[in-house]
Amino acid sequence: MWGWALSSQTYNIYGSLAIVPIIVALNLLLVARVVARNPEESWLPWVLVIGLIGKLIGTFARYYVAYVVYSGNADAERYNVYASYQHKIWRQGDIVWEWGGKQGTQIMEIITTGVYTVIGGSPLAGFFVFASFAFWGAYLLYRAFCSALPGADHKRYALLIFLLPSMLYWPSSIGKESWLMLFVGVTALGAARFFNRGPNALVLLAVGGLGLGLVRPHIAVLLFAALFVAQLFRPTGGTAGGLLAKAAGLVIMGTAGLVLVRASAQFLGIDDLSAQAVSETIDWSSGQTQAGGSEFTPMPLSNPFGFPMALITILFRPFPFEADNLQMVVQSLEGLFLIGLVVAGWGRIRQVPRMLRKNPFLWFALLYIIAFTLAFAGFANFGILARQRVLML
Repeated sequence: MWGWALSSQTYNIYGSLAIVPIIVALNLLLVARVVARNPEESWLPWVLVIGLIGKLIGTFARYYVAYVVYSGNADAERYNVYASYQHKIWRQGDIVWEWGGKQGTQIMEIITTGVYTVIGGSPLAGFFVFASFAFWGAYLLYRAFCSALPGADHKRYALLIFLLPSMLYWPSSIGKESWLMLFVGVTALGAARFFNRGPNALVLLAVGGLGLGLVRPHIAVLLFAALFVAQLFRPTGGTAGGLLAKAAGLVIMGTAGLVLVRASAQFLGIDDLSAQAVSETIDWSSGQTQAGGSEFTPMPLSNPFGFPMALITILFRPFPFEADNLQMVVQSLEGLFLIGLVVAGWGRIRQVPRMLRKNPFLWFALLYIIAFTLAFAGFANFGILARQRVLML
């Protein structure tokens, strides 16, 4: 295969034959390390290895759809075109970039250039690098869950976070979702340790906020706003030390939230931070999603049933009768599975209100889901919604 690729294929193919096995080997080494640190979880090695294999398959599928089915008409190609040229300059020691346009897109071009500087200009290999970012973001989410809810069903959570089709497929390409998934995981682990007074909590939150803020500061705002409100509900234990820790946490989270809000306003081009200005910008952005196929008509939040329908849409749609291509069919089957999971697990869900009184991490998760639903309720395209949904699932 190596001889055939060298004689007849571009670096995208023969470079991938060299780079992808190295990426897989590095991931397996990391899997071995985290397994060795958690020997009590005897089932975890199998879940991680199967999850990694599933991620590789999902990455191949994502690449095939982007570059074969859509002939490169995807966001990943924009980053690839920029980085394919720019990384050659970086390798000469001249690390420069140009500003102009959307901040998040430009940051992703720079990140992709940095990756290409190491692996060369191969979008196929690049997909596997970014898929690895998302895979370890999922692992950090799992660790956050274990830390925040030590008595919960960790195996079920691991199976969901590593094997849901949307988690395997969407954050597996050169693009924002894979990068953001990594830092959503970092932020969630930081939140879990912050509430448990664990080590390096503020460092993890700072790194997570920075990684998210570079590309999508409004996602960082949603997470840190949820963290701030969850801190309000955090039990103090009735001691002066508990009250002081709660107050200090509010100051830290409030300051971080203000910084991120201003960064988001600049990112979205909002000069006026009033509710009306923000609402108008979100409405305009939502209107841009009503094109390109897979569009639908969302229910406005002004309707009394607006939020419940938006939550159902965010979590479960498209339904099978709304699917008009293979990707949407798989997404709809996953939605049916999640509905079945809610019905079967209703006894567990009924415990949440009681647990909220003593576990601020549950407030953090619940408030983020609500904020995410409100922010994306106006999006009118199932394809775009499916890509964004993985950052909340």
